[in-house]
Amino acid sequence: MIDFIELLYRQHKQLRQKAENMWNENNDLHITSSEWFVLKNIYEGHETVPELVKQLDISKQGVHKFVTSLKEKELITTELIKGSKVQKRAHLTAKGIVIVNESKKMEFKIEKMVRNTIGDKEYELLLEMLKKPLLKV
Repeated sequence: MIDFIELLYRQHKQLRQKAENMWNENNDLHITSSEWFVLKNIYEGHETVPELVKQLDISKQGVHKFVTSLKEKELITTELIKGSKVQKRAHLTAKGIVIVNESKKMEFKIEKMVRNTIGDKEYELLLEMLKKPLLKV
């Protein structure tokens, strides 16, 4: 029998893969799930490498890799933070903002697909459940 954590992981993985595939099938600029995660966190205001490491729960080297890739795709820029010789802040470019906004439309389509698959009542219940902390800390 599959345990609870594995079920959540599989559902998350399937949704992320669907989003990545939908984007890449309809756009020349291919973006990986990990790059999306970094891009959206920058959009939400987590702009420095330490902030991204904390939010994404991946290594500093991993964050640097994705930041470099997003810069090469001209979706973000970076700048040195005043007073720091090594710390950089990332910002979305105009192209990056357009792409994040387009991805939001795509995610809305996926949410509709989920709602159609599991039903309106179950979808609303799932949203309410996922908004609650799963563990008491």
